[in-house]
Amino acid sequence: MRFSANVVAGFGSVSKLGDTLRELGFTKNVLLICGQKSYEVAGRMVEKSLKKEDYNLRVLSEGIYPSVRRVHELLEKEAAGFPNASVIAVGGGRTVDVAKYMAKALGTRLAVVPTLLSSDAIASGFSVLWNGTKSRAIETVVPSLVIGDYDILKNQPRRYVSSGVGDMLSKFSALSDWRLSFWLAGEPYSDFAMNIAKSMTELLCKRIADVGAMNYIGIETLFLAEVTDGYLMELSGTTRVAGGSEHLFAMAMERLSNDGLHGEYCALGTIIMVYLQRGESEDVKRLLRLAGTPTTALELGIERGKIVKALTIAHKMRDWYTVLGTKGLSEGAAERIVRYTGVA
Repeated sequence: MRFSANVVAGFGSVSKLGDTLRELGFTKNVLLICGQKSYEVAGRMVEKSLKKEDYNLRVLSEGIYPSVRRVHELLEKEAAGFPNASVIAVGGGRTVDVAKYMAKALGTRLAVVPTLLSSDAIASGFSVLWNGTKSRAIETVVPSLVIGDYDILKNQPRRYVSSGVGDMLSKFSALSDWRLSFWLAGEPYSDFAMNIAKSMTELLCKRIADVGAMNYIGIETLFLAEVTDGYLMELSGTTRVAGGSEHLFAMAMERLSNDGLHGEYCALGTIIMVYLQRGESEDVKRLLRLAGTPTTALELGIERGKIVKALTIAHKMRDWYTVLGTKGLSEGAAERIVRYTGVA
């Protein structure tokens, strides 16, 4: 086990990026990967900063799609003739997932400058990419550096922060599923990682009003919680420390609808799965509401039928043992539970 991420956080921390890269031994050739929006938000700033420090940059700001095929196309087109290039990702989870895969393929170091806190992808050693038939988690690389610039993160749309909360509070159901999978399916388990995850979730809950307000304490807490998720995955050797049945539901929803963000789907899934596990989920809904995270399908403009359908196929998304068991929910059971929980 080795957690390789260095974390630099604070206001204006991007301005020191060149010096930090030099200290960590990054090469002078850099592939800068960002979406078009994230380029305007922070990518241009990173580009100017590094050029002043005599870095050689190749900027990829178009066509960043989270598919294995597309990443290989980018590698063939952009990495050819640009030897020993380090990789810097500027953006949200999808951009970071692509960059992690590219860094793994190139055998090089990766730095991440998140512009959004919508998921815990910013520091994990896994990339969720489309492989032609379904999305799957592929072990890639843990970033060597994660830069949390609060001047950038405080200006992200509120929806992405509330989505990040949905992803992080998934642990209410995910950790129970993980323990269940250890006892009933013999899946790998780490009690140490489990207890760190619980402590981190407790702190996030204590500061949930600050996160919802997007003040300094809230942004810092959510950022460091997401970074810690990367450490926990590396420590335990599995994504199960951060995802369970609620993530299976989210994956199913991502097949059926484009109306919600990953963390928003996780939030709905967590409400449902906690109800299955404990018989009530009002405390989870209260915390999500404090962060401004949607707790119903109506808030996301999603039809009830899609929620029901996702619940009936969720158990097929990954070979994970969860509260959904091996057969999943029937349509009738799914109809009842979305009504009991008030999700749809």
